[in-house]
Amino acid sequence: MPLSHFQLLTTCSEDQLQRICDRRRLPIPTRWEDGPEGRKRLLKTMAFHLEDNRHLTDILADLKSPVLLALKHLSVAGSQPSAALAQELMDLGLALPKDGELVVPERVADALEDFDEGALSFQSAGEVALQQTQPFGFSLALSSVLLRCVGGIRVLKGGLPAKKELHQLLHRNALLKEDQDATLLFTLLHRLGLLWSREGRVDTLLPAVLSHPPRWVAERAFASLLEHDLKAWGMPPAEDRHFLMQHLLERRGQTLAVQPFLAFLRTLHTLDEARTAEVFLPFLKRMGLIAMDAAGSHLALTEHGEALAHEYLLRDHAGTEAHWQPMDHEAALVLQPNLEVLTPLLQNPHRLLRLAQVAEIEALDAMATFRVGHDTLVRALDMGVGLEDLRVRLSERASGPLPQPLVQLFDDLSARVGEVEVEQGARLVRARSASLAEELRLRPELAQLRLVPISDTVMEVRGQGNAFALLKAAGFLPKPARFLPVSLDGDEDLYLWALAALAFVDEKGMAHHLEPVRTMVRAALQKLHDEDANLYQEIQKRIPMLHMGSAQGPEETQRILEYAGSHTLMVELTYLPPAAHRTQLRRVTPREVDGDHLQAFCHLHQEEMAFRLSRIQGVRLLNERGWTPGAHSAAG
Repeated sequence: MPLSHFQLLTTCSEDQLQRICDRRRLPIPTRWEDGPEGRKRLLKTMAFHLEDNRHLTDILADLKSPVLLALKHLSVAGSQPSAALAQELMDLGLALPKDGELVVPERVADALEDFDEGALSFQSAGEVALQQTQPFGFSLALSSVLLRCVGGIRVLKGGLPAKKELHQLLHRNALLKEDQDATLLFTLLHRLGLLWSREGRVDTLLPAVLSHPPRWVAERAFASLLEHDLKAWGMPPAEDRHFLMQHLLERRGQTLAVQPFLAFLRTLHTLDEARTAEVFLPFLKRMGLIAMDAAGSHLALTEHGEALAHEYLLRDHAGTEAHWQPMDHEAALVLQPNLEVLTPLLQNPHRLLRLAQVAEIEALDAMATFRVGHDTLVRALDMGVGLEDLRVRLSERASGPLPQPLVQLFDDLSARVGEVEVEQGARLVRARSASLAEELRLRPELAQLRLVPISDTVMEVRGQGNAFALLKAAGFLPKPARFLPVSLDGDEDLYLWALAALAFVDEKGMAHHLEPVRTMVRAALQKLHDEDANLYQEIQKRIPMLHMGSAQGPEETQRILEYAGSHTLMVELTYLPPAAHRTQLRRVTPREVDGDHLQAFCHLHQEEMAFRLSRIQGVRLLNERGWTPGAHSAAG
């Protein structure tokens, strides 16, 4: 008859009991050494935790294939494992000594019945030739979409790029080869609020991108990849994607046989094995998050995939700092006489985005290829980039002096920008010279402005046309009346949206030093609320309620919790419960911070609980209304 953990533990020595508690991180009752009653309390505590279904499933899922197979053979046929494996199983409390042999406790044997022996042989027995992947493939693919959208692309009513623009995303882009990859990454970025959509066009919202560290886009897009509903792309459910990445991370450094591994996972979770194997794994391979062999029968987590999974699942950003160093530097720039610009793609994406403002993207591969022209420089001026800033962006870390054709372009622009100036409020046009003013009055394409001279160089606009737009269309380069520092196209609505995004950063306690911005932001938002309630609601809806991706200090954590409590919003805690050896994700509705505890309604246990602040390792604000019913408090 199979024996329970408690019965088998009674025959173990104190040293063996101590090793099991250390390896499984089990709580040890105080003064357990004081006589038989103390030892009995220890054995009961150990048996409770060792037989807990979730803890047992977790420890079995963490074992390597040889250990699992040895445990299965011991349970089914009584085959004694080798000395090394026997010691491993004893230290984990999965097999315990009885009459000189190892015995599998009843609860472990029951759990092993769920596992088919073929599903346990998921670890590669020998060397497998895995195909090379693009380093930082997922991050670079996201950057390629952001770069292509700087100039704006058309979208259909459903929000996805039109066929022509989809071809633009894929054209000479070595990082994206398939339509569904391009549209999926486009959607992830759009849902993060990094693409600005209006009137059938989508642009990269540079202020939102540049306000975060370079790694942030990939971190949040990866989280969205595992959390969002992606049925349109045939992806398995979000819980399947999350579950798979969790177990890939736990087996980092291992090469796994795909089918046995998925069969093994299916015994732990109702996994959609077909869609996982046919859709999700190939996508992870194309994005460089996993490496596979030519036949697609084996896989391993890549360094980039490991870093992103580590950050998302363990909420540990400090542990992956070294991985992101290549995306923090600015690489050398090569300027060709034909005005072609070359620079490595693997570098700070912010620098590439600033280059995309002043130059047209031609190809994205190991090197990013841009081309500068008169039209691209004028477009940059329209975006609010000053002439001197244009020079700096193209000369920083350049391999030599600016080519002569580019110098001539800058000289021409310097001479022409500001030859006319439009005073929008007073509806005045000021020309640089009297002869130019006379030419403006005589130009037929400017007739609808009905320019009336006030002096030799100043004219009043008495017509109804847009003076700035008409002058530009006629080939003149008016001096901008103002440059909005966080605007992409000089549009006031977009400017206010960007200010609202800054307000979000400020309000959530993400940056305490934005005091000078706070007054301006609140005044702008109040003005917008008074003048256009619909646009104000759209701004409120579009601001993503996201964890900012950097390590959180106690003060920042408390401010986020207090904000959520005052606005009845849910948060997701990364919480380390007492006597646990790993963190858990808890969705809660904060009520108040009371001393060193958070009083909140826990949606897992469906009751109000107290969470110790020192055990909260991270907090993420959710864009969901919370719920705090009256209930009795419990310890968490």
